[in-house]
Amino acid sequence: MHTLATYNIKELNDLHQQIEGKLRSTVQDAIKAGEILTGVKDKLAHGGFLPWIEQNCVFGNKTAERYMKVFEHKGKIVTVSNLPEAYKQVKQIESVKKQTENQRAFKRVQEYKKSGVKPEGWRKNTDDKLYQEDLDRDERIRRFKESADAESRNGAVHKTDHKKLGDRIDDAGVRIDDTGNRISAGLKDLQNRLKIRETFKEQIRISSEGRVNPFIDALIDYLQGLDDDNRRLEACHNIIKVAKSIAKELDRKAYSEA
Repeated sequence: MHTLATYNIKELNDLHQQIEGKLRSTVQDAIKAGEILTGVKDKLAHGGFLPWIEQNCVFGNKTAERYMKVFEHKGKIVTVSNLPEAYKQVKQIESVKKQTENQRAFKRVQEYKKSGVKPEGWRKNTDDKLYQEDLDRDERIRRFKESADAESRNGAVHKTDHKKLGDRIDDAGVRIDDTGNRISAGLKDLQNRLKIRETFKEQIRISSEGRVNPFIDALIDYLQGLDDDNRRLEACHNIIKVAKSIAKELDRKAYSEA
């Protein structure tokens, strides 16, 4: 059994310096460093890993996490010959893993809402939080629909009152003012747009983290303002291109700062 004393800190730091000094850093060195780090972290008490890194290593926690991720996914990157490409593949693997887990969490939450029984794999605190967020979202949609329906009913009543008043005014030869009708039409249009936005967000199954998000709301409002679905599709492709360019630049900066 390994103890903290048996881990070769000099070997760990030498591996890091070899990785840093090579023009084409070998993935195997990073895997070995990740193995050592993972062993240390497993032995330390919760919260003790970061201080250990600061005290013993010539690199920071961010680099340590990268080494451990490379070690964790070593079976999927055996054919990669350089470290930047390995980091890129690990990042993609982690992204897919997170998306898959989010989908599973969503299914668990929906199952719990229907049955009242927490399904297998339920994550305490994490899934509990997602479940509460989903309930809060349902409640907001319910209140919104009630408010929209009430506005519609009030608009119908006001329209009837305006018609009765208009009939009396018309009898006196005074021209009817249609301002009230225009206001009612504007309110109805706003209600319809909000309903469309909520329906669209539900259809595309935005994750719990993004359902209540000013950026998502603004993006959907922008797409709704376009003339047709062809324009919206073109806009989505352009947004993706810009986002990819930004992500690429952020990745480049992250690797250069590591």
